[in-house]
Amino acid sequence: MIDFLAAAAVLISGLLAVLAGVGLLRFPDVLTRLHAAAKAATIGLIAATLAAALEVDTVGAGALLLLVVALLFLSAPIGSSLLARAAYYDRDTPLTLTGRDDLAEDLQTGQSRYKPTEKSRYGDSRPGKASLLVGWLVVVWIALFSSGTAGVVLGGLALAAGVAIALPGYRPRWPQGLLKPVALLRFTLFFGRSLVAANLDVVRTVVAKRSLRPSIVRVPLRVSTRTETTLLVNAITFTPGTVGIEIVGDYLYVHILDLRDEDAFRREVDVLETGIIAAFGTSRERDSIMRSPNPS
Repeated sequence: MIDFLAAAAVLISGLLAVLAGVGLLRFPDVLTRLHAAAKAATIGLIAATLAAALEVDTVGAGALLLLVVALLFLSAPIGSSLLARAAYYDRDTPLTLTGRDDLAEDLQTGQSRYKPTEKSRYGDSRPGKASLLVGWLVVVWIALFSSGTAGVVLGGLALAAGVAIALPGYRPRWPQGLLKPVALLRFTLFFGRSLVAANLDVVRTVVAKRSLRPSIVRVPLRVSTRTETTLLVNAITFTPGTVGIEIVGDYLYVHILDLRDEDAFRREVDVLETGIIAAFGTSRERDSIMRSPNPS
């Protein structure tokens, strides 16, 4: 049974890689091709890692799988957003936006000309905590070695301390809200369903060769902390079919591969944002979402 599941995971990974290549050939510009490549880089890589973990069948392999997923969620969306942003502002890069471009309209009218300072956007400019960075790096180190021996732990502590001292800008900040495990579980389950559905939709788009309506849509932000904003943008960009391009003021601009139902997209973003606030938000934010009715 384990071998069958591992083989199925490898097959899914290979098929997604092939479909990603087909999408790169069929889609018209760099922004749309990012969505095709995301399938192999997210679900495809997770499936391949799952197959390896099933074959090894150890606790360390399972921890490594969780580490891969966590690192993918933290790093892959940032790279995609930076590539999309650079392509959008590069005058020599041809873009196909047959739907709409809210960012260009706002820039032309001057509504989004100036970005607020970090202090006005997030309420503070506290420095990051070295202890958070050290703790995260030690966990990663132990997972990579699949061992919790004294030598591995001490080596991880030494390396993590050196990184925290040498790179102070990478020290994360304490979340302003308290983590709610049940709310985090609900958010994770919803995000997982959305991720699978988005992959299937992009696959249908690649196979059916239907005409696309690439668009950039303005989405108002309700999150107010760095942690929540990062999680929201990463969740949107990690999902094939949507890439966060820019944050200006209280708006997030998202590139959508094929805009068919704007209301449905906004509802999905609202559910993601509500789940993040419920899991990580401050008490004031949680009270606000409880008072605000869900959009129909």
